[in-house]
Amino acid sequence: MSDPAVWQAVTDQAEAWAALPVVEEFARQLPRNSPTPANEVAGRLQHLQAAGADIAGTPMRLTREVHMFGQIPHLASDTPLDPKRWDAWLQTAARIESAHRTTIAWLRSRMPGYPQLPAPQLAPGTALTTTEYTRRLAWQPGERAAGLQMNNLPPNATHPLQTTPRQTRALHESARALATALQASQPWQRLGAARLALDQHSRKELTRTHARLKQRLSDAAVDAHEAHRVLPRHTYRCTVQNEEIATLTGPARQFADAFDTADRLLELAASDVFGQLAVYGTPLLMQNVTDIDFEPGTPRHIHFSVHNSYWPHTGELIQIDDPLVADTCLLIKATINLGSAPTRLTAQILPGTASLWQATPLSPT
Repeated sequence: MSDPAVWQAVTDQAEAWAALPVVEEFARQLPRNSPTPANEVAGRLQHLQAAGADIAGTPMRLTREVHMFGQIPHLASDTPLDPKRWDAWLQTAARIESAHRTTIAWLRSRMPGYPQLPAPQLAPGTALTTTEYTRRLAWQPGERAAGLQMNNLPPNATHPLQTTPRQTRALHESARALATALQASQPWQRLGAARLALDQHSRKELTRTHARLKQRLSDAAVDAHEAHRVLPRHTYRCTVQNEEIATLTGPARQFADAFDTADRLLELAASDVFGQLAVYGTPLLMQNVTDIDFEPGTPRHIHFSVHNSYWPHTGELIQIDDPLVADTCLLIKATINLGSAPTRLTAQILPGTASLWQATPLSPT
């Protein structure tokens, strides 16, 4: 898959958001932007990230992570923290996330066939629909009944951002351009074709799978598997979904797979990559890279080692200083070795991004 128009549209949208004072204020406190915390908010966020909160990777939807890790008693930071200042930053983060999720919901409403999407992934209780912790960018309750497909712009998305008329126009234009690019992308075109190929038999097959998922992922069923721990509950939801989708055949399976690819493109481009560009800027240039291994399949993954003192975080956009890798990558796994051993990294290649962004070099050690 290579859709350069999507990446260009995401870049333009990120630039429009990055210029907003509220986003600048929010981004200033993030650990990567404040490596030596100058105040208590940045220090608190750095502490939570070190404890495992995915603050660096998903900046546009970090409020649940911050809340969840902040409730763990032994993770409480001993750094003095002014509750008013902390609450003010959290409110800013929540406003930005609200605007972002509204924009995402509107972009999803541009999908072929929306809101009538018989995708099993949208059954109640899946990783895409649960109101509990999930690693996916969930579809919000009632989202498909809100009539978003009737709106030419994301409704009320700019209000939480306190934009000027000029800024509002920039955000609206960038959202429309991204929607157009997604609709023309290969995954969304394949979803449209797969939807048209559904016949009565395959639709019934999807309906039965939807019903089984609803039953197997009911609150009682998930509680019976794991009553408390959020990660095993999330893993269980994903496992059950994969088992049920594996039983689909023919056009039904093709539609489910096409929906998954189309939705993952939106999540990757319009949330993950967009968030990185909007709050952190251009990708980081990884130098002193060795032992590059390419993993077959789609999406394409690459494994490599780096020899420097930089502490990487999953979710970062990186460029690899090696002619074997022209496109920008999204870091998805890091194995940190203490001592002299190199750090082993895994990243997802983003086809179509070569020469799009000018990377910021890291100083080799």
